[in-house]
Amino acid sequence: MGEGEGVESSNQPDTRISSPFLWRGDSYPSILDSETPDHLDRIRDLGIPYIFDIHTHFFPETVMKLIWRWFDNVNWAIGYRLPENERVGRLHHNGIKRFTTLNYAHKVGMASSLNDWTYSNYKNWEGAVPFGTFFPEQGVLGYVKKAVEVYGFRGFKLHCEVSKLNLNRPELADTFLYLQEKQIPILIHTGTAPLPGEFTGIEFFKPFLETYPKLRVIVAHMGASEISAYASLLDAYPNLGLDTTMVFVDFLATGKAEDMDKAVSYLERYQDQIYFGSDFPNIPYNLNHPITRLLNLPISDFAKQKILCQNAENLFFK
Repeated sequence: MGEGEGVESSNQPDTRISSPFLWRGDSYPSILDSETPDHLDRIRDLGIPYIFDIHTHFFPETVMKLIWRWFDNVNWAIGYRLPENERVGRLHHNGIKRFTTLNYAHKVGMASSLNDWTYSNYKNWEGAVPFGTFFPEQGVLGYVKKAVEVYGFRGFKLHCEVSKLNLNRPELADTFLYLQEKQIPILIHTGTAPLPGEFTGIEFFKPFLETYPKLRVIVAHMGASEISAYASLLDAYPNLGLDTTMVFVDFLATGKAEDMDKAVSYLERYQDQIYFGSDFPNIPYNLNHPITRLLNLPISDFAKQKILCQNAENLFFK
């Protein structure tokens, strides 16, 4: 099945036509993988040994099913609704040999148990780079230290919209200072798309970064739908990065088409601070779509090499 074919070719009704989120153009990319994704030859020709996806999700099955139920309610079709081991196989099938284990908590007492679950399972997922999470609660610094010093986690994920999280809460100060000292990256969904939250947006993120200027932070979705505001911080904060998750694709949940087009120039200018991300498995198209769209952008081969692999490799393994 080609990258541009719709899901209807699999004899499944395509619910995406009824989604409240807009699409670019009149056709939908397939949600099913092709037998041999056509981007594999292209990344090989660029000298990219594999793709490093910095934004992939792993949750306990009960939690993942609840997340999928939310997506069903907005006709956000997901083709990778598969058992965990099969999802890992889909990543490898698309040349993604390293990937993160992102999850996040939305209530007290959840984060530590998610970290324990990730530690108990991630070694079964070949290529997984273990990430933890945390929440503003009693004992947070203790279980974050455990995740780093005992579990060997390489990073953490926070979701300001789902967790209703204000990054500037004083009870998280010691945790952020610890991660800054250890230079452990935090990938943060702080932008206002696809849905705004009480504490999302550049007005909350900028004072946070000013407080912890040397913290390694990667902003999910390039900060959509405020890409230019987040990109304007990259020169002043060399430890700040952006990921391309759900940007430059035909699905416009993270911003307007014209904003995405304007953002292409940032990929070249800040090629050392941009990371490829997909949001797998919760995407309404197959993995070939975001990879091919990035490969087709008018940026240098050097930028593509860095974004698709080298930057994340250097961040975690240099």
